[in-house]
Amino acid sequence: MLVLWPVHQLEMDHSQYLGIMTISAVLKEHTISTEVIPADLERISKRVEREEEVILAFSTPSAHATVYIELNRQLKRRHPQVFSVFGGTHPTYFPEMVEEEGVDGVCVGEGEYPMLELVAARAAGKSVNSLGNWWIKEDGTIHRNPVRPLIEDLDALPVPDRSIFRRAADQSSSHAIVMTGRGCPYHCSYCYNHVYHRLYAGKGNVVRRRSVDHVMGELRQLKEDGCGFIRFMDDLFILLPEWVHEFAGRYREEIGLPFSCLVRANLVTEEIVASLEEAGCHRIMMGIEAGNERLRLEVLKRRMSTEQILKAARIIRGAGIKLVTANILALPGGSIREDWETVDLNIRARPHYASASVLQAFPGTEIHEIAEHLGLLEDDHLERVSQGGFGFTTALKGTDPGEIRQIENLHKFFPVVIWFPWLKPVVRQLIKLPSNRLFELMYMACINFGTHFISIPPAIGGPLLWRKLNRRFLPGSRRSAKRAEAAGA
Repeated sequence: MLVLWPVHQLEMDHSQYLGIMTISAVLKEHTISTEVIPADLERISKRVEREEEVILAFSTPSAHATVYIELNRQLKRRHPQVFSVFGGTHPTYFPEMVEEEGVDGVCVGEGEYPMLELVAARAAGKSVNSLGNWWIKEDGTIHRNPVRPLIEDLDALPVPDRSIFRRAADQSSSHAIVMTGRGCPYHCSYCYNHVYHRLYAGKGNVVRRRSVDHVMGELRQLKEDGCGFIRFMDDLFILLPEWVHEFAGRYREEIGLPFSCLVRANLVTEEIVASLEEAGCHRIMMGIEAGNERLRLEVLKRRMSTEQILKAARIIRGAGIKLVTANILALPGGSIREDWETVDLNIRARPHYASASVLQAFPGTEIHEIAEHLGLLEDDHLERVSQGGFGFTTALKGTDPGEIRQIENLHKFFPVVIWFPWLKPVVRQLIKLPSNRLFELMYMACINFGTHFISIPPAIGGPLLWRKLNRRFLPGSRRSAKRAEAAGA
């Protein structure tokens, strides 16, 4: 039995799927073979042919759902004997995807033990129709099973199995994504968190944290493997101040690598930021999202004031930590005027890098309901947000195409106008022009500079950017030839 994980854009440095890694670690504890493979039809097909029984497992964000469904459809036509399952964010909130051709099952919610039970049952020739968290399709019938209780003790899970990605990508990463906990107590309207709380109502605490001991064990292993930078991707790294203070002292002594984390402005204090700075925090990302308080409070449901945002920014910058802000443009009920307010608030906050995206209102979120109530949704909205380039263009209707164009162009100029506020009058005129390739290239240059030389230390980011450019402009066959030539072949 082999569990095979196809991964789209596997060669990208950000392709570190902790869900796959943790499930793989659980399966390997029970001597079950797992592999990650590029999401390529021919390569997967050849790999499947060498195994007696294969479970194809797709970890599926909404942005990749269409790609994975089509790839699976083609694979199942060639190899109808394989069992194909989907898990991750998209199947959790849209389990109806089990109705798609070729999909045998979807996992709703946490997948570690549900996947272990499914593989064990398949290996033993038993039915999988009644396993918790699974929607299973068999002979045209869909068996919709409820979710089991949440994993209360995250320390019971093994350290994520990063080896499967190292082998599949044929390279080690100089940075690592780490999660120290699960869940968020807040209910921002653009996030699925409120749906997740409803899904697991009465099934345990959604917000959980690993012990500092458990986290340190994973970090020591990463350091021994040559990792040079840690990206803590918890929704709210500073949610539990006592945990942060314990972590900071031990991290400085036992790990000592630069790291980044995510915070929320209303939770930022001088004491917590001092602990992060002492531990070696390089960068903090903080969501501003909207400069207009009405949109921030009523539409985004982010209960924080402008004063709290500015105070948090002052504290972070005062500690010498790089500040990166996150922002959303084209909000329902807003306009280009409110988006300029977002620019102005960022200028006042003075981040080292200001990132922005154009809203992607995913079905199931509260902001999708708000947009629907305002009549802003197209008939093909889900398909459009699933292919929307991670927030480069809006998928919402607008009464004024010219204003939509200005907002999408402002998105391209967003980092520049925060870095150089004196350019505001010029940018106000430029965004009235038709969208063009030059605007896109400028924005991509800003993204690459911000992510590779500000968000992470340049000593780490520079080589990452070089690899990225090498992949972009040097086709795989030429890279292989260059490597062979360098090796003396």
